[in-house]
Amino acid sequence: MGYKFIDAQEIGAVLVLTMDDPPTRNSIGEEMAGELNQEIDRLEGSSQLRALVLTGRDPSFCSGANVKRMDDANQSRESEPPLPEGVLPWEVLEQRWAEMPEVADEGTEEIDDVRFVPLRLHELQKPSIAAVNGYAMGLGMGIALSCDIRIASEKVGMSEMFVRRGLIPADGSCWQLPRLIGLGNTMMLQYTGDIMDADEAFRLGIVNRVTRHEELMDTTLELAKRIGDGATYSMALIKRLVQQSLYVDFAESLRLAGPAQDIARRTEDHKEGVRAFVEKRRPSFVGK
Repeated sequence: MGYKFIDAQEIGAVLVLTMDDPPTRNSIGEEMAGELNQEIDRLEGSSQLRALVLTGRDPSFCSGANVKRMDDANQSRESEPPLPEGVLPWEVLEQRWAEMPEVADEGTEEIDDVRFVPLRLHELQKPSIAAVNGYAMGLGMGIALSCDIRIASEKVGMSEMFVRRGLIPADGSCWQLPRLIGLGNTMMLQYTGDIMDADEAFRLGIVNRVTRHEELMDTTLELAKRIGDGATYSMALIKRLVQQSLYVDFAESLRLAGPAQDIARRTEDHKEGVRAFVEKRRPSFVGK
């Protein structure tokens, strides 16, 4: 299928999605978000495609949300009343939170479809790897964080750029980063909007590996193929169990693991893994 803002390619069982809007350094708008979601839905519904690689057209991974559209949106808000004088920010925010409906209306802001792309990746039930080939700024960094694994080119620059636009990270990174790098490092990145190079991102644990730029896709695809050839049904269970374990103590995590293991034991891949061990050969998993 032809797309305007992304390129989709199947390499064996791996779906490679490339954000592809060079004039904006692959900034993400509603159209690109829609195309990404369409392909992610196709991946999740396919029995043949078993892993995702997400990257960008050089020289950027994703430069964030489309700032031109932010400017257009600001002009449409000029009639809104100013924020109250003499009221501290937390008080204003608590009031707004109190007024929120329990279930948000979809599409209340144009940016909503865009900033929920990280959630779609977070909830993807197949393995995902971000091949971060260049600048990943603001929402672009949030998209990379939402993949299960991140491989970075030596040319990478990553930034929580939102504060430099007078905004907050509304893309999920306030949830992601403290779990990856702790509170102090999170506040440093989000208060300053400083750009990290690949080595700093690796030191903090934001990326799993750094490669030479020209080796990035080969390295990523090699890993994606190895993971995609594995027991991907079990990987979906692992991902969900890890996510749930963030909220519970050790004993509860062990309790939750019981049903997950019972399900895993019913898969064809478990039976194949045991047979392969007994027969002293490599297993041939099918992802179910």
